[in-house]
Amino acid sequence: MRIFIKSFLILVLIVSISMPALAQNNKALKKSDKIIFILGKKYYLHKVKRGQTLYALSNAYNVPIQDIITENSVLLKGGLKSGLELKIPFVEEETIVDNTQDDVSENEFIFHTVQPDETLYYLTKKYHVSKEDIVKYNPQIKNGSLTIGQLLKIPKKASLPGDFQSDYYYHTVKPGETLFSISQKYDVDIESIKRLNPETYDNALRINQVLKIAKNSFSKNETLLIDHNYVEDYKYFDKDPLYFEESGVTPCKNFKYNSLMSFKIALMLPLYLNDNSISVQQTGKFYKSSKNFFEMYQGMLLAAERMKKMGLSVEFFVYDTEGRKDKVQNILSKPELIDADLIIGPVYSKNFQLASDFAKQHRINIVSPVPLSSNIIVRSNPFVFMANPSVESKVAILAKHLAGNYNHSIIVVHNGTLEEEKIINLFKDRLVKSYAAYEDVNEIVFKQINYKISGIDGVIDALSIGMENVILIPSGDEAFITDIVTRLNYKKDRYKITVYGMRSWENYRNIPVEYMANLNCHFGTTSHIDYQNIAVKSFLRQYRNVYAAEPGLYSFLGYDVANYFLNVLKRNGKHFQFCLPYNTKSTQKGLMFSFNFERVTPFSGFENYWLNIIKIDKDYRLTEVK
Repeated sequence: MRIFIKSFLILVLIVSISMPALAQNNKALKKSDKIIFILGKKYYLHKVKRGQTLYALSNAYNVPIQDIITENSVLLKGGLKSGLELKIPFVEEETIVDNTQDDVSENEFIFHTVQPDETLYYLTKKYHVSKEDIVKYNPQIKNGSLTIGQLLKIPKKASLPGDFQSDYYYHTVKPGETLFSISQKYDVDIESIKRLNPETYDNALRINQVLKIAKNSFSKNETLLIDHNYVEDYKYFDKDPLYFEESGVTPCKNFKYNSLMSFKIALMLPLYLNDNSISVQQTGKFYKSSKNFFEMYQGMLLAAERMKKMGLSVEFFVYDTEGRKDKVQNILSKPELIDADLIIGPVYSKNFQLASDFAKQHRINIVSPVPLSSNIIVRSNPFVFMANPSVESKVAILAKHLAGNYNHSIIVVHNGTLEEEKIINLFKDRLVKSYAAYEDVNEIVFKQINYKISGIDGVIDALSIGMENVILIPSGDEAFITDIVTRLNYKKDRYKITVYGMRSWENYRNIPVEYMANLNCHFGTTSHIDYQNIAVKSFLRQYRNVYAAEPGLYSFLGYDVANYFLNVLKRNGKHFQFCLPYNTKSTQKGLMFSFNFERVTPFSGFENYWLNIIKIDKDYRLTEVK
C-alpha cells in the first residue's frame, strides 16, 4: 500500500506540472457579492480573474477607471493580475434627486466636514438631531455610510416632535464628592466621566466644578465574582484509576524497546484512491476532497522514516475510508485490526465514533488528528486521544493566558451572533476559574460591546485611560474586522490597546499589517510554523526531495502527530496512556503542533491542552508569546 500511494503521488505531481494552461474565462464580468466597509465607506471586494481588464471592471461596477486605480494604488503597481482582490467603490444603482434644497434656507444649517471615526450615530448625538433629519438633507448617505472629508448639511432645528432632550447630565461637584461617588450616583463608569471631562484624568475634583456625564452607556458591564474555592485540576492517585494488567502484558513503566519488536499502526484516511485515479487522468490534480489527507499521509511517512533511522521498526496498515461509514465498518471487520498497537483516524466524527468503539472494546489507543465536533467521544472513552484541541479548551487556555497578567481592562466586541454568544459565555466562565488562583483578585469587570448596535462609539466608551485595554474580537467576518481594526488604529496614540483575534485575519488583504502591529494583535492558533527553525528547514528539504512539492499545513500536522506517537510507543509501549505525566508542564513541541495531553476527567480519554499564542511585532513578524 505504501509503495502504491507514493508512486501515485509522484504521478500526480508529474501530470499536474505538464498540464496546459486553463482556457480563458470569457464569461461576462459579474459584480462581486462581497461587500466591506472601511472608515464608513462601502466597497465591493472583487477578485480579479484571468482576462479581466480595468475597462471591464469600470463598466461592470459603473465606476471610473481612475477611481479603481486610486483605491488600489499599491496592489496595482505591478499591473492588473489574476488573483488580486480590489476595492471597488460602491455606487448606488438608482440616481437620487435632492428635492429638499429649497425646503430650508441655508442659514438654518450647520455644515459639518466628516472626520475619521465619525459615524452617523455620532453625529445624531453631537448635533441632537435624528438620523432621519441628517439623511433627509443628505440623500447621498441613504445607506448610512460616511466618507472622510464629506460635507454634510445638518439642520439646526430638529423635526422630532417635542423638545429634543440632551444625552448628558451636568453635575456640580459638592464638598466631599469623589469620582467614585459620582459614578455610583449616575451608574456610569469612572472612565466615562474622565473621557468627557479630560481635566479629571488625575482624579482631582474642584468644588463647584461642572462635570458632563453621559445618560446612556454604550457598553454592557458585568462584575464577575471570583470563587477562590474552585480547584481546576483533578486529583490523581499513585496509579492511574484506569490502569489494568493482563497476563503477558508488560506495564508501560517497565517497558524497554528492543530491535526485535515491531509496532503495527492502522491509518484510516479518506484518500479516495478511485476518484483520484480519474481526477489525475482528467485534470492532473488531486481529487478535491483528498488533497489534505494525502499531504497528511506524506508527512506521516517522513516521520516514520525518521524513526526508522533511530532504530524503531513500524508497519503502517493504510486503509482508504472514502469518507464513508459503511467503508469504515468493513475495515473494522478485518482480523488484523485486533492486533494493531495504535489506530490513527478516521477523520470525520461519525466515522471516528465507530472506530473508537472498536478501539475501546479491544483496548487499543486511537488518535483523532483533526478536530472533532465535540469532546463527548473523549469523555466516554479512555483510549481516545484528541490531538486537535476543542473550542472549549482553546478558550480556557486563552483565559488562563490573560489571567496571568490581570492589570488590564477586558473588553469583548461582537456582532451579536449566537455562536459569538456561546464563546463569550464560555470565556467568562473560564476567566473566573482562571482568576481563582489569585487570592488578591475578588472580582473583575467584564465589558461587552455589540458593534452592530453601538459601533466604534461603544468601543471607545469602554476603553480605559492609563491602563492596558485587552479587546477580544471572536469573529472572522472580514468586513467587520476591517472596519473595527481600521478605526481602532486611529486611537492607538491615546489608549493602550492589545487586540486578540483570529489567525485568519492575517489573510485579509484590506487590513494593512501595520494596523495590526500598532494594535499589538495577538492570535491563538494551532497552525503557526517558524520557518527560521532548523528542524522546520530540514523537514522542508526532505519533503521537497521526496515529493517534489511544497508541504501544506496537513503535511506538518501528519508529521507532528506520527512523530509524537511513534516516540511514545518506543518509549512506553502499547499502553503508553498510563505513562503520561499528570498535572505537570509536559508540552512536547513539534514543527507546527505541540502536545500536552490531559485526561478530560479521571476516567476519560485525553485531549491536547495546547494553543500557540502568537503576535505581530513591530517588524511585522509573527512571533510566539512565551
